[in-house]
Amino acid sequence: MTVEELLNIENHYIETHKSIHMVRNEVGELVPANMNEDIRFLEDGYIAKHYSPNGATTISLKNKGLDDFEILMINCFMGGISYAFKWNSYNNRNTPIPEMCEGLDRVLDKSPVYDEDNVLYRFCTIDDRTDFQEGDIYHAHHYITTTKDNWKWKTNVYIITPKKEGTNARSLYKLNNHRNENQVTFKRGTIFKITKVKSGKRKIIYMEEV
Repeated sequence: MTVEELLNIENHYIETHKSIHMVRNEVGELVPANMNEDIRFLEDGYIAKHYSPNGATTISLKNKGLDDFEILMINCFMGGISYAFKWNSYNNRNTPIPEMCEGLDRVLDKSPVYDEDNVLYRFCTIDDRTDFQEGDIYHAHHYITTTKDNWKWKTNVYIITPKKEGTNARSLYKLNNHRNENQVTFKRGTIFKITKVKSGKRKIIYMEEV
């Protein structure tokens, strides 16, 4: 898929969804009729907003070996629509989800392998799984985004020890350190073992990449 094709898909979705009628969901709330569409994220126009063909970041990423589509994908992933890449299953998802994820896969393949021999932190959102027990195996079908830094947020948190050799962790911050977040992302399909769970006002989940 090209950048132009993706922008056309987004524009078509916006044009055909200008008037969305409201329907009642299973609990009687009024919600947009397209609430459960996988590609509903297109209606906000974020892809076009993240496309800056002559920007300084684009030029820098081209110099690091990324093509136009890959640059757009890293900008979307690190920007306002990271959620558009997070699926427990990628089977039979509507275009352009598979193509966008394939583009992000290529970005990760071109990114430096994380090699700093320190733990990584993921401060969980409502979508993150936290019902783990010690000894569980977690097969993360989606990408797992972490940071090198302990921000000490009062959320549930994963503390992840990457493999010393053959890790799937990629240092995206070395391509583009968005907001100085020091982002490190594990490729989709990475497997982790839960080594410890501390419960309380929040859960601290220790895991190792296997």
